[in-house]
Parts: sequence; C-alpha cells; structure tokens
Amino acid sequence: MAVGEANPLSDGYIGQSVPRREDQRLLAGRGRFLADQASGAHHVVFLRSSQAHARIDRIDGSRATEMPGVLGFFTAAELDLEGVPIPLLTRPEVEFSDATQCVLAEQRLPVLASQRVHYIGQPIAVLIAEDRYRAEDALEMVEVDYTPLPAVTDAEAALQADSPVLFDHLSGNEAARLRYNFGDPAAAMAVAHRVVSGTYRMGRHGAVPLECRGVRAEFDPRRGQLEVLTSTQVPHMVRKAICGVTGWAPEDVTVSVPDVGGGFGTKANVYSEEIVLAVLARRTGHALIWVEDRQEHLAASAQGRDQVHHTRLAVDADGHILAWEDHFVVDIGAGSLWVAGIVANTAIHLLGPYRVPAADISGRAALTNKTLVAQYRGAGRPEATFALERSLDAAAAELGISTAEIRRRNLLTAADLPYSRPIPYRDGVPIVFDGADYLACLKAVTEELPPSEAELVAAEHPDHAVGYGLSSYLEATGRGPHETARIRVLRSGEFEVTSGAASAGQAHETVFAQVAADALAVPLEAVRYVPADTERLPEGVGTFASRSAILAGSAIHQAAGELVGLAATRAAALLGASSGVEYADGMFTADGRSIGWRELAQSQAVGGGLEGGGALDVTAVFRPPTVTWTMGVHAVILGVHRRTGIVTVLRYAVAHEGGREINPKVVEGQVIGGVAQGLGGALFEQWSYSPAGQPLSTTFAAYHLPLSTDVPRVAVRHLHVDTPVNPIGVRGAGESGTIAVYAAVAGAVDDALGTGFHVSTTPIDTGALCRELDTAGVPV
Repeated sequence: MAVGEANPLSDGYIGQSVPRREDQRLLAGRGRFLADQASGAHHVVFLRSSQAHARIDRIDGSRATEMPGVLGFFTAAELDLEGVPIPLLTRPEVEFSDATQCVLAEQRLPVLASQRVHYIGQPIAVLIAEDRYRAEDALEMVEVDYTPLPAVTDAEAALQADSPVLFDHLSGNEAARLRYNFGDPAAAMAVAHRVVSGTYRMGRHGAVPLECRGVRAEFDPRRGQLEVLTSTQVPHMVRKAICGVTGWAPEDVTVSVPDVGGGFGTKANVYSEEIVLAVLARRTGHALIWVEDRQEHLAASAQGRDQVHHTRLAVDADGHILAWEDHFVVDIGAGSLWVAGIVANTAIHLLGPYRVPAADISGRAALTNKTLVAQYRGAGRPEATFALERSLDAAAAELGISTAEIRRRNLLTAADLPYSRPIPYRDGVPIVFDGADYLACLKAVTEELPPSEAELVAAEHPDHAVGYGLSSYLEATGRGPHETARIRVLRSGEFEVTSGAASAGQAHETVFAQVAADALAVPLEAVRYVPADTERLPEGVGTFASRSAILAGSAIHQAAGELVGLAATRAAALLGASSGVEYADGMFTADGRSIGWRELAQSQAVGGGLEGGGALDVTAVFRPPTVTWTMGVHAVILGVHRRTGIVTVLRYAVAHEGGREINPKVVEGQVIGGVAQGLGGALFEQWSYSPAGQPLSTTFAAYHLPLSTDVPRVAVRHLHVDTPVNPIGVRGAGESGTIAVYAAVAGAVDDALGTGFHVSTTPIDTGALCRELDTAGVPV
C-alpha cells in the first residue's frame, strides 16, 4: 500500500467477531477495579445532606475528630472550596443556540455545599480515617443543624411563578430552554383529518452499574505530581475540572482509569468526590481512597430520564404526518453538568426517522430538590422517541390502521435520503440524515418477528393477554469535537495503542486492537491496547454518546497511517533507498531490500543505525465533520397476565441500519444489553421521591431491576450502510438498543389489552393494567 496511508478497508480483522481479550482477565477474576486499589490508602467518607432543601446553620465535627483512627474532618471552607462550583461539561455551538433560541442559566453546583443544600445525599463535608469502619463510625458523631426550606419536587410546578426559587443567584428554577419551528404547524393542524393530543411521562431511572463509583488520590511531593485513579468514562474531563477548580497546571495532575464495571453515562460525569479527593490528597499528603456503597449510589450518583411531554400530532386521512408539536420539561434535580446536551438531544430527536413537514418543538429544564442528573444511555433520545412513537400509535388507533402501517406510510425511504432538516445539530452543522432506507428496517424487523407470531405465542401462554408492539428510532452518533489516539512501536516491534475513550466494559482492548492491526497490516497479536490516562495521552474527550468506535477508532486508524509514514522515512535511511519505499504486511521494501518494524525500532536505540533518531511514536487527533445517523425499528411480543397485570416480555427483535461493524458480536452484545436496560426502564425501574424530597428508592427492595429471566432472547438484524463521515465507515451502536424499547413495550401492552387503553407513562403501572383488565372484563 502507499506509504503514509493506513491500510485501505478490506476483509481484515475489522468485521471479524474476534473473542474479547478482556474476558480472559475479567472472567478469571484478575480484573483490577477501583476498590481493589485500597492497599496503603486511608479511607474517606462523605457527610451527606439529610435534608432535601435547607440552610446549613452549623456543622460540628469535633466529636468525630476525637475518635480513634480519625485523621481529619473538613468542610468546604477548610478546603478553600466554599462557593466553588463544578464547571459545566458541555455547551452547544453558537449556530445551534441561535437557531433554537437556546439559553442556559448559570448553574452553581457546589463541590461541597456550605450554606444551603438542595437534595438528600448532597456532599457537605468529608472525613478521613485509617480504615472504612472507623470512618463510618466517626461520621455518625458529626452534628449538623439545618433550617428546613420548602422542597420542590415537581418539575412543571418548579417553573411556575409562585414556586419557591431554589438558588439565590437565579430569579427562577429554569436551568435551560430552547425552541425551534419550521413549516406552518398551526395551518396544518387546522386542516388535518385527525389531531391527537397526549401527555407522556418517562420516570426517573438510571444506569445502576454493577460497580459503584470510587476514587483514589495520592500526591508525590518529590515530583509535584498528583495521581488520581477514578472509575470514570471521562478521565480528561475529570482532570480539566480538577484543574479548573484548583488552578493547578494540567501537567501536574494525572488521571487514570482502572477496570470499570459499567458506566452507561452515570460515570460520564465529573463528581464532587473526584475533586475533593484530589484536594485532600495534596493538602494532607495521604494516599486516600473513597469507595461508594450501593445506598450512596442510589441516593447520590447522577440519575436520568424524568421528562414530561405535551404533544399534538396532525395527520391526514391516510395517516401521513402533517405537523408535530411537543413541549417538554426535563427535571434535572439540583443540577446537571450535561443539561445542554440532554435538552438538545431530546429536541433534535423528536423529529424521528419520518417525513415531518412542519414542527413546533420547545423544551425547558427545571431545577428541583432531587438528586442531580447526567446522561444515561440515550440521554434524551428514548424520551423523545417515546413521545413521538406513542403519538403515532394513538393516530393509528384513531384512523383504524395498524401501527406497522402508519410507520410504513411515514418512514423515510431510499428516495427521501439523504434528508435535510432545517436546523443545525449541536455542533452547528446543518442536520442531514445520511441513511439509506429507513423503511427497510421496518420490513426487516417484521420479517424477523412477524405480527402473526403473536397468535402462536398466545396459544403457548393462555394465562396472558398477548400483544405486539413496534417502535422506530433515530440516533445521532459519533459526536465531536474530536478524539485522540496514540500508537508507539515497542523495541520488540510490537505496538502499544491507546485513545482518549476510556473503557467502561465495552471491549476497547479488542476492537481498537482490530482497527490498529488492520490499519498497520500486522497480526492482531502484535497489537496491545492499554487504557487511557492523561499522562500517556494528555488530550482526550471520553466514552459516551455512541462515539467511541467512530472517533477513537478513526483516530487510531489515522495514527496508524501517520506512523507508517514516519517509519517509511526511517526505513528509507536505513535501506539507503534511492527510490520510494513500499509498505505491505509489516515490511518496508526499497531497491529489493526489506526491513520490518522490529529492526526499525531497534535502530533507534543506542548503537543502532539511527541512534537517537527519536521513537516511533505518533499521536493523532480525529475531528469528524459532523455526526452520522443510526436508525432502527424494534418489535416485541409480550403478555399481560390476566389476573395480576404483570407484564412478561416473550419475544424481541431489532433491525438497525448501522455502519461497518468492527466486531459483529460486540455490536450485537451492545444492542442486546441496551434492550435489557430499556426493559428495566419500561417495566421496573423508578427513583421515587416523597413530596418533601425524601428519596424512596435507596435499596434494591424499592428500586427494581430486571432479572435475566425478564429478558428474552433478542434477535438482531444489521443492515449495513456506508458512511463517508469517518475513514473506517462505522456508525455508533452503543445506545441503539435502548432508545426504542419503551415505546415498543407500551404499544404491545395496548395491543394486548385491546380495550383502547393507552400507556402514557413509564415504568408501566401494573396496578393500572390489572384494573383495566378487571373493568373490561377480560377473561382470566
């Protein structure tokens, strides 16, 4: 191949279902998670607010500090953190803000609360002890006096003029707002054959990863280096926040990531605990560790969803969409560092994969006295899809046509695509859906799981009312602005690869090695992927928003091409080449002579032919021109138990229009895992709060997760569609499995009951189904 270019796309390692390298370590119990790093460290625990909304009158830790083994107790003032907020993690580009009238309030989410608390579980002080047991015991001796303030727990009420204002520096509780419209929705509504209205709610739930959060921090005074190990998806963002709060130089802080037991967006966030442990380690000189327990996680880690949508959908007599309106509110609790992304994601994805000639979309984010909110798998897309897809189902019922038919009449086809939308994406680039044929996904999923199969399933389950549901979704994937990667040649002639996308269990060690091996035209065994840290790779963004394969994979591909170019120059000097150097299968050839990577690497060492010539080490930055779009359709058959109303999912299928699959088994696993999380949110999971702001779901007895027996086998059909947006032709799939589940399940429940009942809220209320069955006289 031409020197300086990465290996052209071919039938190499990309596209093979190579076994996950990670599993050899993780399944044998050799993983090294944050909690495994406690040796030699003192333990940190956090004093958390017991009030949803209150003024702090007094914090007295004197009795705690007198207890054996306690090394210190610190408030915000004592750590010079009083009034210091955590910086926002994202803001939309000005083009998007201008087009959508997007306005963000100035959030001041404190590192440690000092004067006022805004949710139960908010950190207000920190204690260090020799071990966790002594730390927990001492924490019980801390005294805090509060003056309670009115709690606000309803997002729509929080936006009313008569609501108590939660933050003194704001005039109200609105954290963000946007609005855009196009076409003439009012005129279309006036002439429509049917206008269906609805109010759709998606309850508060979130990732609940197998591993809770945790941080270890240690300061080396000889090097002046602070080392932070944290269970995160975004190590570079954590370092940026630490430096932004403290004023420390980025080169004096190293943030690294151990094995991470799941993230799903909850760990794609910067937390108070990460900043506080960094400050404490440097202040005290101690090696420190904090490991979150499950009750802390359920009360204090970032949550997700929690939206209400007020909709109107206008259709003609044939069911074609004429206009679409949705005015939604997002409850972000006491704050969200990702508020711009969540509100924008919701607003953009409300357009769905359909022909929508006119729309009026507005969204607001409300501050309440609940736990803070971050991105959770899909981050606004499942909520938008639920509102739109349920509205389509309602319109189909009004017209007397099937839910499949109304989608067939509105889905974009090969004749429509690419399909422009009159607003820019969050990156400021005009939206163009770059798919091939969205209608083909509907055809594929109904072939995989035909509606007629519901009759066969019903015969197998006579004690259930059986129904069939469909839902389409659309997702922007591969959001920039950039990602980085580094490849260096070891003296053995093997390769070490890393990227700014930190793994939270996704198979990065495997798939990124596949990308590098293909691009370098070397055996897969010659490539080793190592986790990201901010010293090995000073710049990076992170893993979230279905971006890792696209951005990190493309950065690795780009770095490989640049490395081959650099190596060719060195090879030419060693070979004394009088003409150009050719590269193939790991060998550089010129004038009939060849040299490989090992010889090149060793030539740079002392005594080598190119002694002191510099390492074969390349860092690349990949910047996509904009996002690429993924689309799919989900189908489900489920049963509603005739006596109890309990829903059991019996069959599930997904057809999605994706790009080139680096590792098809990994992609399939991502989709199936996403379906499992979507089923949890649709049927079981809910963070509930009392009107006074007391969390009611702080154990697994109250926060119900799906079991393996609740998730059927999921059939996945992949429809490959090329994309020119990145050099390896991939599209994101990390969130695809989750987005459409809620609406598909709701539609199937409606179909099962067959009474005109219309699910408008998740998680679906089993009691309501039971009452509907009883009222309608459905035979038991």
